[in-house]
Amino acid sequence: MSTIDTCPNVNRRQFLQTATVLAVGTTAIGAAQPVTAQQDTDLTSWFGDVSNYDGIVDERSKANVTVDVGAEGNGGGFAFGPPAVRVDPGTTVTWEWTGEGGSHDVVAENGAYESEMIATAGETFEFSFEDEGVSTYACTPHKAMGMKGAVIVGDAEMNVASPESLSQSPQASEFADQEPDYGDWFDDVDNFEGTLDLRGQDEVRIEVGANGNGRGFALSPPAVHIDPGTHVIWEWVGDDGPHGFMANNGEYASPSQSTGEWGLAFDGVGISKYACEPHEDRGMKGAIVVGDVFEGAYELTTDHLTLLSGVGLTGALLSMFALAVRSKTQNHRNDSKRT
Repeated sequence: MSTIDTCPNVNRRQFLQTATVLAVGTTAIGAAQPVTAQQDTDLTSWFGDVSNYDGIVDERSKANVTVDVGAEGNGGGFAFGPPAVRVDPGTTVTWEWTGEGGSHDVVAENGAYESEMIATAGETFEFSFEDEGVSTYACTPHKAMGMKGAVIVGDAEMNVASPESLSQSPQASEFADQEPDYGDWFDDVDNFEGTLDLRGQDEVRIEVGANGNGRGFALSPPAVHIDPGTHVIWEWVGDDGPHGFMANNGEYASPSQSTGEWGLAFDGVGISKYACEPHEDRGMKGAIVVGDVFEGAYELTTDHLTLLSGVGLTGALLSMFALAVRSKTQNHRNDSKRT
C-alpha cells in the first residue's frame, strides 16, 4: 500500500470508505476456573470514571446472574449494567449484549476470561466464578470512557467509596472542567450534555447513528476533548442511515454508509465542528476539541493525508485514512495577535 506524504489540497472525494467490520462470533462460554483474588481490593479508583456506578448489587443466592453489555452510561451505550455485582461462589455470570454502543467485549483484568468482540443484540458470554475473590473487567475499546465492571465473589473484602463521593471526586469528572465556546452549534442537539474529556487516550470512538434527536440521528458522544495525535474512530450503528459527515470548513468528509468504521488522527490545537450532511437539521452534529484551546480559538486545517494499511480495529483488519490536522503555525498565530 502506498503512502501519500503530502497532499496540501485534499479533496473530499479523495477519502475512501474503510472496510466494513468483520462479523464476529456467536454465544461464547468461558471455562469455569478459580478467580484470582486481587491484592488491591480498593475499587474506588476503578469505578471513579464509571458514570452509571450506583453501588454493588447483591445477587447472592442466585445461580445465574445477567449483566447487560452496552447499557446506558458514560455518554451513550458504553456501560455494563449493573457494573458491580456480588455473587456466591459457583455462580455463572452471563453478559448479554444490548446492541447499543457498537462492538464491545468483556475482558478480565487478570486474563481469566475474555469474550469475542460482539455487536449483535442478544448475544451472550458466560463465565462461572468458583472461588471467592474480586474480578475486575472492562470493554477493551471503551475502557477509557468508563466501560468497566467488577464481580465480587462470596464474602471477599473490598472497599469502594459511595456513589455520592465518586460523583464528586476528580476521577469521576466525565466532562471537561472547562467548556469551549461552541456558539449555538449544539442548541438543537438533544443528546449533548457537555464535552466528554477523553484526554490521555490514544484512541477515541464515536457512534454514528446512535439514538437521539428523534431517532437514530445522533453522534455519541457529540463532543469530545482529546490530545493532539489521538486517533478518532467513528463507528456506524443503528438502522436510520446511511450517514455521512463533513467538517464545517470542508477539511474532511467521511463516506456515506450504514455500517463500518472510519478514522482520522488529529494533531495541533483547535476545534473541529462537523455534521451529518443529510441530517444536520435534525441535530446530528458533533465537535472534536484538540489540545488546549482555551488560550485562543485556532482553526484546524488539513496539511497532508497519510494512508495506513492493515490497521487492526475491533477484531477487523481495516484500511484506514489518518488525516493529520494541525493548526496554523505559531508564527501565523503571533502575527494574528499583533494585528
